[in-house]
Amino acid sequence: MLPVLSDSVFPHHFLFFWLRWPIPVADSYCLRLLSCSRFGLRWFTPANEVPLCGHATLASAAVLFHVKKNPNSVLTFVTLSGELKTRQEKDQIVLDLPLYSTYPQVPQEVEELIKAATGDMIVQDLRYSPDTEKLLVRLSDAYERSVLEELQVRAQHFLSAEKTGKVKGLILTLKGKSNGKDKGHDFYSRYFAPWYAHYCFLKIQLPVVIRPDIPASFFITFS
Repeated sequence: MLPVLSDSVFPHHFLFFWLRWPIPVADSYCLRLLSCSRFGLRWFTPANEVPLCGHATLASAAVLFHVKKNPNSVLTFVTLSGELKTRQEKDQIVLDLPLYSTYPQVPQEVEELIKAATGDMIVQDLRYSPDTEKLLVRLSDAYERSVLEELQVRAQHFLSAEKTGKVKGLILTLKGKSNGKDKGHDFYSRYFAPWYAHYCFLKIQLPVVIRPDIPASFFITFS
């Protein structure tokens, strides 16, 4: 949630500010003006500050480009995850986000957590990122997008099901289709982090396309 008020309300060095609203929004964020093309950006869940949030970064860029009519072709956000750059490409917004390494995860170590997240669904691959403490659960390619959308996940159960102490976020992902009505997207995902009171629901998520001509970038399209 990003409160947007008149520029005259703020001191010169602040464009927006973050408020701790008494409602369980997934993210709130603070956008601070450093120069006409550089902004400080911080993200908060109802529980604490987090190092990265893609949706809030995209929303910040959209406000600056489309609402504030920022004339710069490239904007830079200074964050806990380093400098993140964003630019407009026709009617799309391109975000350059950090690329973190993942490693194979032994299923037996997180078996109860996977069960809590997917039930009896077939899991094709498990990967873990020690840098972000995220567990990536790839569902079988046999499933359709609607299966991921309609999956009922009780994320609060993750808190007791996670026994390793190393997982602070869980991503359910599904490979996109090369044909049919959903063609054009490489994958779909849902993200859960009850450890931080943070959830990203598919109904507000954006299909993401990784473009080979933009290394380590997310090319985000609306659908």
